[in-house]
This record gives sequence, structure tokens and C-alpha cells, in this order.
Amino acid sequence: MGDNVQTIQNDENALDRLYGLIRNVKSRLDIVVGVDGLILLGSCPEFSELCEQLKKQGGVIRGIIKSPIQNYPDFQSILNSFTEIKQLDNIRGIIATSESEYIKLNCNTSGTIILNGTYSNSEDLLSASHTFFEALFSNGVYYKTQNEGTVNDLDLNDLVTITTPGTSASRFKIDKKIADKLSYFVDNSEFICIYSSIGGMLFEFQDYFENFNSIVAKEKSGKHGGVRWLTSIRNKNDIDLVRSLAKSGLKIRHIHEKPAFDFAISDRFFASTIERINDGRMVMDNLFLNDDQANLSFYSMIFEKLWKNGMDFEARINEIENETDDKIDIVYDSSDVMHRIYELFALAKKEVLIILPSTNGFYRSELEGGFIMLNELGFKGVKLRVLTIPDSENAHETNKIKSKYQNIIFKDLEPTMASFNRILVFDNKTTVMWEVVDDNQQKFTQALGMAVFVESIKTSETITAIFNNLWNQSEIHKRLKDAHEKLKGQGKMQSRFMDLVAHELRTPLQSILGITEILKNEIKNNDQNFLLRIAISNAKKLHRLSENILDITRLEGNILYLNKEKFSLNQLVTYIVIDFVNNIEYNRVVTFEYRNFDKEYFVFADKFRMSQVIQNLIDNSMRFVRNRGKIILTMSEKRIHSKDVVELNVTDDGESLKPEILARLFTKFASDSYYGAGIGLYLCKKIIEAHGGRIWAKNNHDMRGCTFSFGIPQ
Repeated sequence: MGDNVQTIQNDENALDRLYGLIRNVKSRLDIVVGVDGLILLGSCPEFSELCEQLKKQGGVIRGIIKSPIQNYPDFQSILNSFTEIKQLDNIRGIIATSESEYIKLNCNTSGTIILNGTYSNSEDLLSASHTFFEALFSNGVYYKTQNEGTVNDLDLNDLVTITTPGTSASRFKIDKKIADKLSYFVDNSEFICIYSSIGGMLFEFQDYFENFNSIVAKEKSGKHGGVRWLTSIRNKNDIDLVRSLAKSGLKIRHIHEKPAFDFAISDRFFASTIERINDGRMVMDNLFLNDDQANLSFYSMIFEKLWKNGMDFEARINEIENETDDKIDIVYDSSDVMHRIYELFALAKKEVLIILPSTNGFYRSELEGGFIMLNELGFKGVKLRVLTIPDSENAHETNKIKSKYQNIIFKDLEPTMASFNRILVFDNKTTVMWEVVDDNQQKFTQALGMAVFVESIKTSETITAIFNNLWNQSEIHKRLKDAHEKLKGQGKMQSRFMDLVAHELRTPLQSILGITEILKNEIKNNDQNFLLRIAISNAKKLHRLSENILDITRLEGNILYLNKEKFSLNQLVTYIVIDFVNNIEYNRVVTFEYRNFDKEYFVFADKFRMSQVIQNLIDNSMRFVRNRGKIILTMSEKRIHSKDVVELNVTDDGESLKPEILARLFTKFASDSYYGAGIGLYLCKKIIEAHGGRIWAKNNHDMRGCTFSFGIPQ
């Protein structure tokens, strides 16, 4: 069979190529599928149909998949297409190999588009692909045991911790034997070609920095071919690392699509590693390393083709720095999200902001080592601020956890801000919004789902501004809460004092009113009778004041009850006005005018409480007109929000309301020298609101004075 390697650009018949390969299978199909590939194939029923036909003919289909997230029911039909399934981390795209054909398809992250791919029937390439699949398959975990273990779990005591140079921030763990083999791979090479993600670059840079320096020195003396690195430079967060590596002497090029898996080749070996997350760190516990020449030839060919099509890193950096459009990336797989976020944490330089709006999320971050990792970032000089929901039932436990992390500043959100989504902002450049699918799970990968990564300074600045507002509100809320606790004690003392004063006034006033009424009826002298009327009028005012004080005490103690009945509101107004007219002092000339009183306006309300409201409003108008003026009482009926509402307007032509008083007119003790004690209108507001109504006031525009109004449902 002659060598035939073809490049598939964009979407040109890519799936037809894959279907053709499946139709040509004689006995065995090996296929590697990432989450993006599963999403793509989930929308293509022909794939499952062809696989079913192959199985009916006695064919075997072995699959290696990336563990799928929960929200895609179409996955099950695809998984049923395989006769044997294993799972591994860091799998992307689609790679299918039969006895005679090979195809590799790269998809976008959301699994909606095929970006590019490779097709071949080269015997050397097929041999290498089969070898590589067998190595991966032997290291995989059967899919049915997904929840029983992870890939080749190792004793963590046999792991080396890799630490960021100059800090104590642990990032990765690697098996000692694997570390020794990788060092051997690097040191015993005449050239090295690496194809990896930024996370892979960060890993290699931190652990093998001295080895690479040694290689660069050899290259300068002509004893080594140097290191070439292919990676995907995604955003501004990646720039500093790339420039540091380039400055140290590595040759770097950019490719647009993130690698499906990381690998490296030298003149002697092919190497590929598999990483996973364990206890808040990236763990490398698998290494595929061999010296098969067919394997080396195949991956050398792939690397050279990619290198040829790659973009110079400086050109890519210029492209990123001149970008004006926001970059939004949706990542569906929680493990991929974890890798991306760990990269962002590792690259953070100035500040990380986290909104963690659930108590379960707080405890999960503690159990999974998230706070440990954050705290260690603080030793690099990164400022760390976390907003979280307080657990009032276990305040001692949460405070104990917070006290362990001296580099993290915690503040509490209002309990009403509880939510299932997480928001992170890195260095005011990158914002991550992370969905929670099951907040009761203890592990990040089980609790969290898809995430949106937004590379935008404007977006990050907006989220940071919101975060800072919440942060400041938290501080203000704490101060207000402390002040409230102090005022509560003072308020109780004040209420008890007012209640005592009202009761002390009530008893003698009742006696005074009773005696003066008797004297008024018996004394015939007009002058003396007039003086008694003044005394009665003032005694009634004092009596209303004492009743108002008692009612406010009942309101604030939630013991004011309404005794509702149906009655005519305009009739009640008329009776109250007559009482006022009968008690007007001789030197005052105040006239009352009725408007729209020719119709009865019935309401279902507490008659006594409504009379208190009307008396207070008329009493206020009497005070504003002073010795001479007019008070107009207007009744009306309106339809508001599907309810029939009766309104009463009390308009006078006296003094206007001062702006500083108008703004707080219906609050307790809102008054000045002649507006009264500031109790009556506060009580009116409470009574009207208890009836489901509304009360308001305004200065008149077309005449002097002001208008007090209220409306209650019929």
C-alpha cells in the first residue's frame, strides 16, 4: 500500500471520510473520542447506525473516551455503539483507526464544527497509530467503573511535588519513576520537539528549567539541535510565560487548536503523558515512552507539518495585544475547566477575586484543597479576596476554616445573594463564570459543570466593579448590623418610656375631658363656655397624641389588629369635619369644601383606624392654614392594578411643606417647630399600608399649600 497522507481543511466531507472508514472495516475499529467529539457525533445518527451494522457483522469496536458531563443524553446512544469502552483524561477530538485507514478530526470546543483533520492509509502511520492506541487502552479505566476509581491511582506518598520557583505554591505532583524517565528523555537527546498545551508548557518550565538551560547551552556550542515547542497561545495571560521560554532559548510557534494530547519526540524516543486532578493539584501518574521507529516517524511527520503551518509566537502575541474584540470560550467538561482554571491560578500575578455564593461551595473548597492552593498563591504576592455566604448555624466552624488561611481575605455576602454559580476574576483580565450542576457533591468535578471563559478587560473591569460594590456593602452591612444591635437596646428603652408616658397621660386626660364636657353643659356664660371649648379642644389633641403613641408601640410590637367592616368613607369624613368645625377657636376662620361627595364610597376597612388617619390629615391641614384658610376634601374612585381603589385628597392653601420635611414626611419623628411631634403621619402610613393602600403628600403647584392623599382598596 502506497503512502497517502491528506489534510482535511475545515468541514470538507470530514464526516463522510469517517463514515467511509467505518464501512471499510473488516473486523476491528479503534476510536478515541473527546467530549467535543461526543457532542459532534451525538448529532449524527449515521455514526451509531454504521457501528451497529459493523457489530452485527461480527466486528469489534473499542473506544477510549473522555468521561462525559451529565447534561448530554445523546451520549448514551454513542456509547452503546462500542463493544468495549475505556476512559482517559486529556482526550479531545476524534481519532479512528481500522486495519487499513486512519483519520483524525479536530473539533471546536463546543463540538459543533470540524476545524481540520488528517487522513492516511500509510502502513507506517497505521502501525504507529495501533501501537499508540494499545498503550492508551492498556492505561485506561473501563467506563463502567467510572465512579469507582481514577486512572492508575498511585500512592500519593510516592509522588514528587513540583513547586513554583521562588514560592511555596504547589502546582503539580509526579511519580518519581516518571520524573526520572522524563529527565532521561530530556538529557539524552540530540533535539526535542514538544507539542503541548500552555498547561504542559507551565509544567515542563517549572520542573525541567535547568535541563532546558543546559540544552540551550549545548545548542549554542553546536552539540544539540535545540528545543522546538508547538502550543496554543490563547490570551494575554499566556504571553509572559511564552516570552520567558523564548528568552531562555526555546523556539516557539502557535497553533490555533489546543492539542488533543501532549507529546514530545527526540531523535531516540516518543513520550506522552497523562495528567489528572487529585486533591487540588495536577498529578502526572502515566507516561508512555518508547523508541519504536515507526512511532517516531509518524509523530515526526505530524509535528513537522504542524510546525510548518504554525505561527511565529511574536506574531501571535502582537495579534493578541492588538485584539479589540472580546474572546469568549465555553468549556463543557468539568475536568477541562479545572485544568484551565489551574493554569489561570498559576499565571496570576496581581489579584484573584472569587464569588462563592453557597455554603456547600465554601466547604467543598476546603475539602478539595482549593483554599490551600489559594493561600499559597499569596506567597507570590497575589492579592486574594473571596466573597461567600455565611453559615449562621455553623459560624464557629466557618470562622475556624477562614482563620487557617492568612493570605486570603474573606467577607460575607447577604444570605439573599445565595446562588449556584461561581465567578472568578484573574488580574482584571479574565473572567470565569462556572455553572454548578449538583451543589451537594463534595468533589469539584462532580459538583461543577460547564464554564464560560471571557478574555476581556472591559468585562473583567465591570465584574470587578460589581465585586468591589458587594465587598464594600459587606463591610457597611457589618457595621450597620453592629450599630443595629446597639440601637435595638436603646429602641426598647425608648418604646417602654413612650408607652409609660402615654399611659400616664391617658388616665388624667379622660378625667379632664369628662369634667369639662359636664361644665360646658351647665355654664351659661358665653365667655366661660368659650374657654371651656378651648380646654376641651386641646385636651382632645393630647388624647389623640397619647393614643397615637400607644398605637405606634402596638405597631412596632406587631400587636395592632384591624377590625374590618363595610362603611361609607365620605360619611365618616363628614362626621369628622363637623367635629373639627365645632371645636375651632373663635379667632380662626377655616372653611371646608367637599368635592365628589354626592356619591357614596364604600370601603371594607377598620372604621376606627381610618378615622385616626382622617383626623391626623385634617389636623395637619388645620395647622398649616393657621388662623385663616380653606381645606378642600375630594373623593374619587380609580382602577389600579386590577383593583378598585377609593382615594381621599385633603388640600389646603396654607404653608407649603419644606423640602427637607417632604422627603421624610411619613417617617417617625419627622418634624420641625410647628409640624407637630412627627408621630401622627407615621401612624397614618402604617395604618394605610396595613389596609394594602398607599399614602403620599405633595406641594400644590397652582396655589399655596399642600395636598395629603391616601388610597385603599374597596
